[in-house]
Amino acid sequence: MDLDAPLPGQTPLPDLSGLRQRHVRTTSDLNLAEAENVRRAVIKHLMSSTSPRRARFDVPWMQRLHRDMFGRVWLWAGGLRRHETNIGVAPHRVETELHSLVADLGAWHGSAMPLHEQAARLHHRAVAIHPFANGNGRWSRMLANIWLRRNGARWTEWPEATIGASSVIRGRYLDALRAADAGDLGPLTVMHAEFG
Repeated sequence: MDLDAPLPGQTPLPDLSGLRQRHVRTTSDLNLAEAENVRRAVIKHLMSSTSPRRARFDVPWMQRLHRDMFGRVWLWAGGLRRHETNIGVAPHRVETELHSLVADLGAWHGSAMPLHEQAARLHHRAVAIHPFANGNGRWSRMLANIWLRRNGARWTEWPEATIGASSVIRGRYLDALRAADAGDLGPLTVMHAEFG
């Protein structure tokens, strides 16, 4: 397989043996296969009812969401990461951190925190935990969008084609995540509202 080097901020693919689709030979093939799988997940999760019963926001449901987004492409989709990556918590802390995120989300929801800030916090924490071998950014953005939709708000229409490639918007997005790492959620919250 002829895969390009990862962009700055992307997690390198650890092992290509988990590919379900044997026709995938290039980065372009992989991007197309994943985009189609994610498109199906968008239809399932954002174009239909997102009641608390259907979008439970617990750890097993979060894993199913990742599987819905990438399971037609990767055998390991939805399985929690068991190896170190260039970002994210240590593998043995992934599940604990996800449970903590779920608890915090409940507290944010019960507070006066604005919904777009809740979505930005959820997005940032989810991507910072980095629970899966790959697809964490797209999964985190989808997670935040389902949260917005479940709470009656318009979801954020991220320009995925430009966030996934070298672009000004990708640079701005990565800068917003770095600012959130340093405790400033303002830029990421602004992006959620801007593309909403």
